Amino acid sequence: MDADGIARDGMLEGDLVVITGAGGGFGQAFARRMAKMGARLSLWDIDAEAGQKVAAGVRASGADVQFVHVDLADAAAIERAVDSTLSSMGTPYCIINNASVFPRGEILQLSLADWELTMKVNVTAPFHIVKLFGPGMIEAGRGVVINLASGRGIEGAPKGANYACSKAAMISLTKSLALEWAAHGIRVNTIIPGQALTAMPMAATPREQLIENAKTRVPLGRIAYPDDMAGLAAFLVSADAAFMTGQGVAMNGGVVMVP
Repeated sequence: MDADGIARDGMLEGDLVVITGAGGGFGQAFARRMAKMGARLSLWDIDAEAGQKVAAGVRASGADVQFVHVDLADAAAIERAVDSTLSSMGTPYCIINNASVFPRGEILQLSLADWELTMKVNVTAPFHIVKLFGPGMIEAGRGVVINLASGRGIEGAPKGANYACSKAAMISLTKSLALEWAAHGIRVNTIIPGQALTAMPMAATPREQLIENAKTRVPLGRIAYPDDMAGLAAFLVSADAAFMTGQGVAMNGGVVMVP
């Protein structure tokens, strides 16, 4: 209870945070920031080498960390990952649905397999994860879900309809889940990143070119960094955001301004 008499829940030291795609740029930044805030971590990734490297680094800082090797396109694998996390670390306070894939292609060239893979990893997996962890979080009567969307989900994406549609779906899933779980004390918000120095944009454009392009394309004059998103996540899990749910928060230097 705060001095003004209003109870504001936020993440406490020792609370568990589950992060998918923990081996990637955003995932690493989320892991470091949550560990710095005193969280225990369950880090999930399909890339065992990358995920274990991040887990080892965060563990070296003193955090209690579990790594889970999981393919988010496989529903049974997600169920095993949830069971492993629950049995070894308990119910999460926060789930960060960060992992995503982006097979590129114009609509006429995009294969059905790539479309379905994008939806499985980017939309169905987050749905399945929150559904499986949900009963424990509801019983606890507190918690936070942070979904990762994209400005592409608002603007659309040439050679990326699959990705844009999946990220628009994440914004909608966030709103629906926020409405359903508000009565249980669980807040659900979406981070909407702009283009950042992570593997996905650098797969299409060299790092130096991304940095240079941002100087004129982005109103604030620079590219995003993973730690920018981690800072926003730190706010969203904190008591300072206790009255915030169902929101899509754009962190993009002003490229896309969300009403």
